[in-house]
Order: sequence, then structure tokens, then C-alpha cells
Amino acid sequence: GGGSGIYSIDWLRRHPALRAIVWDRPEVLKVASEMAQQYGVADRLECVPGNMFADPVPACDVCLLSNILYDWDEPECRTLVQRCAAALNPGGRLLIHDVLLNDDHSGPLPIALYSAALFTLTEGRAYSAREFQSWLTEAGLSLEPIVPTLVHCAVIGGRAGS
Repeated sequence: GGGSGIYSIDWLRRHPALRAIVWDRPEVLKVASEMAQQYGVADRLECVPGNMFADPVPACDVCLLSNILYDWDEPECRTLVQRCAAALNPGGRLLIHDVLLNDDHSGPLPIALYSAALFTLTEGRAYSAREFQSWLTEAGLSLEPIVPTLVHCAVIGGRAGS
């Protein structure tokens, strides 16, 4: 799910040579399309309707899964990572941006509490960097350094072979 397209739109605004695809349900794409118009990048942002568990993943150089995997149980997460990895062009990157539990699941406390809340709202929970990395390597990707972002989040990346 590409959601509102906010990350793609920001990248397009910063890098005029790039093109992006936001892939999500049709009702969500209406928001992404409106935002792309508002920020002047509609000519470089393609909105593609689809179901991330059933439809073909659009081929890409970079695939971003931001705040998606915590909604799903491990088998579904593995499936999504494998499907996205398979859609990468040679040398492409799969980036997972999410909250992170410690590898031993001992905290940090705000993320552990958030994870417990996810149990009641979704099929998923918060995961650790080690768990994300294991799914990336299972999908045949080479791991990249973890890049911390804000508030107990990070980007965990994997790269496809050339």
C-alpha cells in the first residue's frame, strides 16, 4: 500500500528526474492523486490500483514498505517482502521503514506497549531489526546498513543482485 504517496511525492519534489508509482486500493489512490496535483508532481507519479497480496507488484528500482508490516503476522510479512523483492529490477532496493523492538523484544517500552495494542487492532505486532533482516535475506537480498529515523523507527534495507 502506497497510502497518500507522501514519501514518493517528497522524493519527486527533491529529484526532478525521478518517477514514482503509488500502489494501493483505488479509494486510497484518490488522496495520492490529489496530493500529487497539489505538489506539482502528478506528471511523474503513477497511481496503480492493486491488492498487495494478490496483484502483481509493479517492477521498480526502489520499493518502500513504510509502516505496513506491523499490521500483519509473520507469514504475511514474509510473503509481502518476498513479493516486493521479486519485483525489484537488478540492483534494486527494498526499504522497510517501521518502528523497531529490540532484538530480544525487551523494549523500548513505548514500542512494546504499541505492539501490545496492535494485537487488539490488527493481525500484527512490532518487529525487531533482526526479524526484518531475516525476511530480507530469505527473499535473496543483501543487507544494507540500518538507518535510524525518528521515534524508535529505522529503515532496514536489502539490495537485489545485479
